[in-house]
Amino acid sequence: MYLAVPAGARVEEVHRPGARPGDTECLLPDPALLTRPGEGAGGPRPGVRGAASGDGLPSAEVIAAVRATVTAEVLRGHVARLSGAEPLVEGEPLTVRSRDAAAEDNALVVEALAGRFQELGLRVRRHPFRWRGRQLFNVEAEHRVAGADSAVLVTAHLDSTASGGEFTDEDGAPRPYDPAVDPAPGADDDGSGTAGVLAAAECLASLLAAGRRPARSVRFVLFDAEEQGLVGSKFYARAAAAEGDRIAGVFQMDMIAGLRRGAVPRVEIHAGSAVPGPVVGASDALGELVARTLAAFDPAVTVQHLTGPGDPAVGRSDHASFHERGWAAVAVSEDLFSTPEGAPGTGTRQYHTPGDTLLDEDHDCGFAATIAGSVTATALAFAGL
Repeated sequence: MYLAVPAGARVEEVHRPGARPGDTECLLPDPALLTRPGEGAGGPRPGVRGAASGDGLPSAEVIAAVRATVTAEVLRGHVARLSGAEPLVEGEPLTVRSRDAAAEDNALVVEALAGRFQELGLRVRRHPFRWRGRQLFNVEAEHRVAGADSAVLVTAHLDSTASGGEFTDEDGAPRPYDPAVDPAPGADDDGSGTAGVLAAAECLASLLAAGRRPARSVRFVLFDAEEQGLVGSKFYARAAAAEGDRIAGVFQMDMIAGLRRGAVPRVEIHAGSAVPGPVVGASDALGELVARTLAAFDPAVTVQHLTGPGDPAVGRSDHASFHERGWAAVAVSEDLFSTPEGAPGTGTRQYHTPGDTLLDEDHDCGFAATIAGSVTATALAFAGL
């Protein structure tokens, strides 16, 4: 369903009651969308699996590097700094109140993330875009391979929101969420995914230090203003297409730490696309790679590989911005949606509330490490490591 709303309206004012993750999408005018998806410079390229083992799984060396670097402790540390449980930068007093696109801390988080990527020796770029009169940035960190046919992207969104929380004014009367003053820690959404991208970059750095070299370039990209309708990723994908970029596949992590106590761990892999053509099969193939790696990482995890028009996350996370350009992309998450049989999701109960903190009983860093590790291993193998 598409609604016309006044220019400048906040997403929080448009959400219908009971909105689910990514329920609102921002539409940007773009003549490039008149071309056929999958054709031209932005089309998907299946490519080779490089150093993947004969059964299609990542090599033993990649798996070992991932298990050593993408751990529950590492992810907990990153999430703690991103969500305000610990200072954003070690040795400095600032703790993050909110990463909302309209919050002051958003820009400071961008700088801290860029700084961490630079410490890893990656080529860092801040991609600017305008949103509601504000200058925002996506953060990109790349290990570029000379002569590579394409790049593999590992992504998440860096912003947060607490638009689903309950707030009161000084008289105790209900009031709307105000991103300028209200806390939005976003430990799971998407501090967990952002932490996963940071850990993936650290894993690549360890492999490079050991003398390993990928066949494809590897990019780690963190999008801003996802909560406002995928705004940052739409700008990024549009610019990449305009530059004739070659992207072999996109692996998006959006909410990977939510697991209710006592629940069977269940992971969703979203490959469904509203865009027909080659992108459909290419995205399904990426999803299958992640599913196989997840099963190898932790056989106790149940995997839901969701695809086709029935995928409940079609158009609802940043991977959709790449589908629009004909690039293969998947979003990997905790169990956000009910199963086809009707079983309820087992992910966080603090979606878009101030309660989405590292101390939330549904926040499980070990579960996040399983997902982030599987995504990292799949992406690095796909890049030829």
